[in-house]
Amino acid sequence: MLGYDMNWANFNVVEVMASPRFGEKRSGYLAAMQSFHQDTDVLMLTTNLIRKDLASANIMEVSVALDGLAQVATHELAQDLFDDVLAVMGHVRPYIRKKALVCACRLVGRYAEGLSAFVPLLKDRLDDPDPTVVAAAVSVVCELARTDPRSYLSLAPKLYRLLTTSANNWMLIKIVKLFAWLTPIEPRLAKKLHAPLSHLVSTTTAMSLLYECINTAVAGNIIDVQLPAVDSVGREMDFASLCARKLEQFYESRDHNLRYVGLVTLAQLQARRPELVAAHYNTIMRCLDDPDMSIRMRAIEAISGMATRKTLVPTVKRLMSQLVLSNTVALQPNSCAELNVESETLDLPLLDAAGASLVSAQGTIVSPKIDVSDVADNPEYRLAAIDAIIDMCSRQSYANTSDFEWYVATLADLVYIAGVDVGLRLSERLLDVTVRVRQVRAFSIKMARRLLSDSCLVDRSCSDGTNSPVLSTSAYILGEYCMLQPSSAEDIGLLLPSGLSKLSDEQQAVFVQAAMKVYANWLKDVSGYWNPEIWELVRLVTSSTQHTLSSIFMGNACVALPLQVASRLRMFAEILKTVSLATSNLGDSAPPVCAELQYLFSAYELNPVSAAAQGKVPVPEDLDLDTYIGEPIPDTTHKVMPPPSPAPRPSRAKDPFILPSVDDIPMVALQLDSPVHAHKPRKTKKKSRRKPKPRSPSPPPVPVDIVDDEDMPEVSK
Repeated sequence: MLGYDMNWANFNVVEVMASPRFGEKRSGYLAAMQSFHQDTDVLMLTTNLIRKDLASANIMEVSVALDGLAQVATHELAQDLFDDVLAVMGHVRPYIRKKALVCACRLVGRYAEGLSAFVPLLKDRLDDPDPTVVAAAVSVVCELARTDPRSYLSLAPKLYRLLTTSANNWMLIKIVKLFAWLTPIEPRLAKKLHAPLSHLVSTTTAMSLLYECINTAVAGNIIDVQLPAVDSVGREMDFASLCARKLEQFYESRDHNLRYVGLVTLAQLQARRPELVAAHYNTIMRCLDDPDMSIRMRAIEAISGMATRKTLVPTVKRLMSQLVLSNTVALQPNSCAELNVESETLDLPLLDAAGASLVSAQGTIVSPKIDVSDVADNPEYRLAAIDAIIDMCSRQSYANTSDFEWYVATLADLVYIAGVDVGLRLSERLLDVTVRVRQVRAFSIKMARRLLSDSCLVDRSCSDGTNSPVLSTSAYILGEYCMLQPSSAEDIGLLLPSGLSKLSDEQQAVFVQAAMKVYANWLKDVSGYWNPEIWELVRLVTSSTQHTLSSIFMGNACVALPLQVASRLRMFAEILKTVSLATSNLGDSAPPVCAELQYLFSAYELNPVSAAAQGKVPVPEDLDLDTYIGEPIPDTTHKVMPPPSPAPRPSRAKDPFILPSVDDIPMVALQLDSPVHAHKPRKTKKKSRRKPKPRSPSPPPVPVDIVDDEDMPEVSK
C-alpha cells in the first residue's frame, strides 16, 4: 500500500480471503484489491473462492466478493465468473443488485464477449422498483455508451420515460448526457426531446443540470427545432434564445468552474447561432481580464467568433494591450527612451485616429521595470491571442477589415510585442494582404522600411523568438513594389545589412533580389534629371554597393555560396559592372542602361491568381494542340540498338583437362577384326516360379429383348 512489494504474501492473502470469519475475509479482499494485479500468479486460485462467496447467503460476503472481483478481475477470471455475477443481478436486496451492475460493467471491460448477455439484463434494471438500482443502471449505461453509443440506442424509450418522470437531478444529468451522444445518431430524437429539455432549462435551479441540458440542446441541434419554448414566467420564445439567456448565469458567476463551462458552451452556440451571442460582447470582453488563464483562453475562443466590422478594432486593441503590458516584452517610443523614462510602461494607445501605428513607427525592445504579474506572460496565451487577432482580421478574405492600413500596422506591432516566435504567421499575413489589396501596398512599403531600418531587430534576427521571417517578407515587399514610393539610395543599404550572411539561404536570396530591383528602380528615377551631381551619386552608390556585396559574401572565400544566392549575386554583380562601365564618363544625358534596367524586373505585373482560375478560362476555338509548332522531334524510344559485343572468354591454359593444341591428341589404332558392340546385351528376365491363380469363368450373357418400333403400344390421345 505504501509502494512496497507484497508478492511474497500473495498466498497468505488468499488464505485470509478464504477465512470463515467475515472480518478476516474483508481484510483479505482489501489486501487483494491493493496488492494484486493482472500478472499475479495466485489469482487462478481465487476462482472457486469468489464463486462460493457470490453464492453465499450472507449479503456482506456477497458484497465484498463483488467489490474485490471488480478490482482484481483478469480476462480469465471475468470469463469464468461472468455468469455468476449476472445471476447476482437478480438478488432480492437492492444493495446487492447495485453492486452487481457496477461489477458487471467492470467485467465487460475485461471480457467484451459478455456484453451481449449483459445488455438485456441491464435494460431490465432500468425498470427496477428501487430508484437507487435504476440510478446505478443509468450510470452503467452512461459509462458504456461513452465508447459505442449506437449499441445502446434501443434503450432510448426507457431513458426518455425516466427523463420525464424522475426527480433525481444526478440521474437526470446522466440521462441528458446520454441523449447528447444518441441524438446525432438518431436525428428524430431532437424533436422528441425539445419539450422536456426546454422545460428543464426553464425550471431547474441546479446549475449542473442546466449546463448539461443546454450543452445537449446545442450539440444535438435541438435548438434548431422550430417549436416554441416557455420560460419560467410563461412567455413563449425561441429555444436557442432561452439557452443564450440562461448562459449569462454561468459566465457572470463568481465561480470559476461555472464561468469556464459557460464560455465553452457559448463558443459552441456561437458557431450555430452567432446573432444570439453578439449581445453578450461586453460580458465576454470582461472575461479577458480574468486572472484564471483557462477562462481567458475560452474567452478568446468565444470573442474570436464574435468579431464584426464594428467590434474588430476594440477587440484587437484589448488583446494587444495585454501583450504590451506584461513582463515578456514592452515597447517605448524612442523619444521617451531619450528622456530616460524607463521606470514604467507608458499608457499610450496602440493606434492613432488615422490607423497608423504609434508603437512600431518608432519603437525599440525594452524590458519594463514595473512588476506586471499577468497571465499574458504565458507563451500559450500569447500564441492564442495572436492567432485570434490574425483570424479575426483575415477571416473570409478580410470581410471584417475596413481599414487595411490599420491591419498592416497591427501586424508590424505584433513583430515587436509578440514575445513568442510567430514570424512565419505574421510574414504570411503581411504578404497576403499586400498582394491582395492594391491600395495598401504603398503603406506596406513604409512599414517594411521601418522594420528593416530597426537595427535592433535586424541584429537579433538570428536569435530564436525574434520573428526574423518578417524581415525577408519586408524585403520582398520593398523590392517588388518599390516603384509605388519615391526611390531612395538608402533602401539599397537597408536590403544589404552587415549581418545578411547570418540569415538563412532563402532569406539571403530574397534580400539580394530585392536589392537589385530597388537599385534598378532608383537608377530609372535619377536618370530623368541627369546632371554632374547625379552622375557622381550614381558612381558612389554603385561603387559602395559593389564593396558591400564583396564584404558580405566574399569575405570568407572558403565558404561556398548556395546556388540560389550565388546566381542572384552573380547577376547583381554583372549589373553593377555594366552600370559602372556605362557611367565611367560624364555625358549630357544618362546612359540608356540606367533607364532601361528596370524593365528586367517590372516589364509585366505579376498578379495573384487563384488555384482554380486556369480551369475557368475557356479554350479558344482555333487552338490546335495536336499540330507541331516546329519540326517534329524524332522518336528514339524504339530505335534498334546494335547487339552487344561478346565478352572475352577467360583463359583456360592452366586447366588440366584442356589440351593446349590439336597435335597433342594421342593416336589409337583400331582393331577392325573384333566385333563392335554399340551397347550391352539385355538381360533376360527370370521366369517366375509362382503358379498363376486360376481365373473364374465369366458369367454367361443375359439375353435382352429389344422391342421394335412396330411393337410399341399406341398412346391414346
